[in-house]
Amino acid sequence: MLASASPRRRELLAALGIAFTVIATDAEECVDTPPDAVLAGLPPLDLVVSDHPTLRAWRKASAVLVPGAVVLGVDTTVVIDGMVLNKPQDDADGRRMLAHLSGRTHLVHSGICVLSVADGSASAEAIGLGTQWMWLSLVTSEVEFYDLTSDQIAAYVASGEPHDKAGAYGIQGRGGQLVRAVRGSYTNVVGLPLGETAHLLAAAGVAILRDPAECYRQWVKSQGKEPLPCPPTQP
Repeated sequence: MLASASPRRRELLAALGIAFTVIATDAEECVDTPPDAVLAGLPPLDLVVSDHPTLRAWRKASAVLVPGAVVLGVDTTVVIDGMVLNKPQDDADGRRMLAHLSGRTHLVHSGICVLSVADGSASAEAIGLGTQWMWLSLVTSEVEFYDLTSDQIAAYVASGEPHDKAGAYGIQGRGGQLVRAVRGSYTNVVGLPLGETAHLLAAAGVAILRDPAECYRQWVKSQGKEPLPCPPTQP
């Protein structure tokens, strides 16, 4: 089960050859205190806990967990100067964000949570949480933007693409033209780091039918794009 309404995450997860159902949730906005085991298992990150994407991924996954199912939750955060850039509130906010990113390098963090309710033992990476097994991870990529003119920024915002995107851009769409380089996982910047996601799902007993690196190349090709230089870019 995928606890996300993101069409990009659905496409990337399907590329791995996994059969799944989608249940969207807004549980990442919850402010309830999570269990101690979740807080202790969060990967180190210099953000306030409420903004930690792995915690938000756990909130998504735990909101739809059902017995016998493996649930995947993912949350992606754009950060620059220690500041989280969420989805823009309006066009002016989008222009402000893009001007701040212009000519600079920012971080994209994706928190991943896999939850399973199953009897017996689990892999060494698993964290016990009552009757559940939990796998938590965090993937970080560096994204470098070209220097953008105010006209370029205005034209991109006017396209409408930034409206529902963290950081006011989507690398898989027209926003890819703003990006000079990615250091780390490209699919992480899209919203689902294929390599680490496949690793955690396999640890939870899910059969991964396709190689994540090949899935990345095929998916990028399906978008009418060429893969960025690898390295420094990874799947």
